[in-house]
Amino acid sequence: MAVGPGLVATLVMNLCTNYEAIMNGTTPDGEHIPCNIRIPKLLADKHITIAALDDYPLSYMEGSVGKGIVFDFVDILKEKYGFNYTVKMATENIIGDENTGIISMVYKGEADMAAAFLPVFHDMDHLVNFSTSLDESNWVVMMKRPSESATGSGLLAPFDSTVWVLILVSLIAIGPTIYIIILIRAKLCKGDEVLTAMVPLDNCIWFVYGALMKQGSTLMPMADSTRLLFATWWIFITILTSFYTANLTAFLTLSRFTLPIDGPRDLAKTKAGWIAHKGSSLEYLVMNDKDYDYLNRTIRDGKGRFLTMLDTEMLQLVKNKKLSLLRERRSVEYWMFRDYLTKAENNVPENERCTYVVTPKAFMVHGIAFAYPKNSDLGKYFDPLFQALVETGIVKHLLRKGLPPTEICPLNLRSTERQLRNGDLFTTYMVVVVGFASAIAAFVGEVFYTTVKRCSQGAEIELPDTDWTGNVGYKKSQMFPPPYSVLMQQQPGLGKHQNINGRDYLVINSKTGDPQLIPVRSPSAFLFQYSA
Repeated sequence: MAVGPGLVATLVMNLCTNYEAIMNGTTPDGEHIPCNIRIPKLLADKHITIAALDDYPLSYMEGSVGKGIVFDFVDILKEKYGFNYTVKMATENIIGDENTGIISMVYKGEADMAAAFLPVFHDMDHLVNFSTSLDESNWVVMMKRPSESATGSGLLAPFDSTVWVLILVSLIAIGPTIYIIILIRAKLCKGDEVLTAMVPLDNCIWFVYGALMKQGSTLMPMADSTRLLFATWWIFITILTSFYTANLTAFLTLSRFTLPIDGPRDLAKTKAGWIAHKGSSLEYLVMNDKDYDYLNRTIRDGKGRFLTMLDTEMLQLVKNKKLSLLRERRSVEYWMFRDYLTKAENNVPENERCTYVVTPKAFMVHGIAFAYPKNSDLGKYFDPLFQALVETGIVKHLLRKGLPPTEICPLNLRSTERQLRNGDLFTTYMVVVVGFASAIAAFVGEVFYTTVKRCSQGAEIELPDTDWTGNVGYKKSQMFPPPYSVLMQQQPGLGKHQNINGRDYLVINSKTGDPQLIPVRSPSAFLFQYSA
């Protein structure tokens, strides 16, 4: 049996068109009906209400049309499923709960879907159904870029504070330690001239500091144990100074810029001021999660605040008030890039275009997704498409929309030259100031000590009631010694000189009447004594 063309046309039209099949393949007016091979859009006749937040550049309104990255996803859904939608902005521009914000709009049925990058918190599972997770939200701390690195001053940067403290302790302790070891050895080895040789404490201390400056020493220890002690300290200082020199060179040439804080915990420790958006996921966690109680304490202390402000206004607070902004990395990078472009257009020097900087590590990470009412069936249509967008990388591509592929205003600006700043030499200035101040204090102490000692010695010396010479005028109230001419001449009433066996003696009469011989030094001996 032959199949007529009319029957074939009828079967094809039933399979390939959305029109009512006509047996002869024509309309009642006699026009031919083409074969339209397509799948009808599942939500072609559906109109949904979408709740959104005013969160530029992620989502915002231009008249009655939604714009931003969020609505790029909505348009993809519309193109796929053919629905129409109306945007309804949340009265309270916050995430909220069952009574406030965008969550309450979905929960109460005022919207068929929340088109926003909402945090996926399981505490809200009883209120709404979340879509497939689109991406992760990384929260960072944004601050005004410091003029200097937090690593420290140039001379102190090679070692951290713990190493410097241990070096200081070793400098203070090693001198007395060497002296105590030598003292113990001398007491245990009595009778041996070499092993009982002592090194004074002040010499031990001065040896320690002299070795630190790589200076030689006049000390010549005779015992092997003392030599080993000195050699050990020399080896220690050689290794220490080598490491210090190498690290200082690396710091001055290849130093890595560091920030004074790494996250909100440092803000709480230093009691620094910070701000964040009211109604954000951070506020929800601070108020409901005990892990963020340290931020709650800063709020009670008046250091932290959640504000209802535009991002541009918050950036001015960060710049002028030196506050830290806790914000999602995506938004922070967008505003940093816009600030950089504005300064580039105004011909601001390259090294002054990066006003802001963010911490390298995120302090909070959570998933983001859209939300549906609990009784909605939109999830079974939209979630497979969301999953496909995530797996193909389209989501990450759209989330980087309007941003450059490179890092924006990184910590290290990678300048080709590293010139020493005044701050790098601050420690040098302090060393000079402290050294001169210590020298002046020691000088004053020496003068005071010498004056007191001379006065005390002068009060204890007893001289004869008569003058030394009768015409010089030195009496017992005056100080030692008498003039050289007085000592070298025979004085009346004190005896007479007599040469016995080639040596001069002063012969005086004692109280018993017997002569008493007192040796007299030659003039050259006195000269040698005074010159020494």
